[in-house]
Amino acid sequence: MKLLLLNPINRSYVVMPSLGLGYLASVAVRAGFKVKILNCIKEKMTYDGFGRYIGQEAFDVIGFQLFSYDLNSVRKHISIIRSVSPRSVIIAGGAHPSGDPAGTMAYLKDLDYAFQCEAESGLPLLLDLLSGGAGDFEAIPGLVWRCGDTVRVNPPHFVQNLDDIPMPAWDLLLPETYPEAPHGAFTKKFPTAPIIISRGCPCKCTFCAGGSINGKRVRRRSVDNVIEELRCLAGRGIREFHIEDENFTESRDFVFEFCDRLNSEGLKMSWSLPSGIRIDKIDRETLLAMAKAGCYSLAIGIEFGSDRILELTRKGYTVATVKEKLMLFKGVGIKVTGFFMFGLPGETLDEMKQTVRLALELPLDRAQFNIFMPLPGSVEWDNLQRGNMLEDLDWDRFFVHDVAYSDKSKSAMEIKRIQRFAVLRFYLRPRILFRLLSEIRSGGHVFHLCKRTIDALIK
Repeated sequence: MKLLLLNPINRSYVVMPSLGLGYLASVAVRAGFKVKILNCIKEKMTYDGFGRYIGQEAFDVIGFQLFSYDLNSVRKHISIIRSVSPRSVIIAGGAHPSGDPAGTMAYLKDLDYAFQCEAESGLPLLLDLLSGGAGDFEAIPGLVWRCGDTVRVNPPHFVQNLDDIPMPAWDLLLPETYPEAPHGAFTKKFPTAPIIISRGCPCKCTFCAGGSINGKRVRRRSVDNVIEELRCLAGRGIREFHIEDENFTESRDFVFEFCDRLNSEGLKMSWSLPSGIRIDKIDRETLLAMAKAGCYSLAIGIEFGSDRILELTRKGYTVATVKEKLMLFKGVGIKVTGFFMFGLPGETLDEMKQTVRLALELPLDRAQFNIFMPLPGSVEWDNLQRGNMLEDLDWDRFFVHDVAYSDKSKSAMEIKRIQRFAVLRFYLRPRILFRLLSEIRSGGHVFHLCKRTIDALIK
């Protein structure tokens, strides 16, 4: 059986290997299936080009990684597949079907199957069943499938020992061939590669779907397992790795063990944490250990400048905590990016202005100003859905710089205007601007940075 796993055509300015597809490719290869991975953005593929590719390859199964902003794009992809390769079985997995499994099947009417949450256990079972093996759909963990006119959603299975999952199929992902457009925008060394050390999130942030998609309990790989992967990446010429999970600092003991091993291994790889960490889970000793081991940049989820909104969203800390913790970075040598958000339901215009003022006041090197999206699987999504307030969602605007949803207290234009003002006001300060210009690595890096800027200001 021949399997294609792919990232669809979309507007994303981040072009990096998909760890989710890499892990699924590994377990499928281990189960004896032939696998290819396709990143349509990396390959600069058009829909016509995609049709030619599918027509030439004749895959038995085609699986999409699906985020909410991919929905309309994936629908176009599926239409093309049905036209040129009608016998192919089409699957989707990822954040959107995990947060809204039945809704995904209803929106993508020609989708055969989807997976909710982790699919490393379920995908090999489905592939085996589709290739004539024994079993039944009800026994496949996390499978979302059609049974007559109804959609069935099987309970997911969360792998407890992450060392049992083989490392991503780096020989299929080829991280050394990716452009200079990683998650964190700025890097110290190219080429880079992402890694994940933990899964699960115990936090209660109402705007995030991480806990419902990855489970509430944090599960970690062993340090030995992570070091083995870093050796593999170093052998491919990777000079920097980015830890993409958001709970790296949840265990202080793990951080110290990991940093000690990095120092003793002598891999000489720089690293960063572009997805963000909890600011209330750090102390100066931990930061110094990370810096000594090669960490030069991280992001923190500050989100709001209003204590009322921080409490409303269950962030678990106050503005005062943020200010206090940021003082720990002084003299450490780790650059800090602050994540901020505008447009939460119930947030006032004045509270959004408080967020801008806080961003300008804090000792940050960079800032990312996002706009609220009702992420499927989050508390905010559930609340709005119960109030029948999600009927007019435009999935093409489900992006960090677009306004996918606004409540009656403020217009989409007002939210975008504040976000645009925040970006310009933060980055046009000479201290910030000159420092960023000094971090540009190449002409290709400039190109991708310009794409990010245009998306943040114009979209």
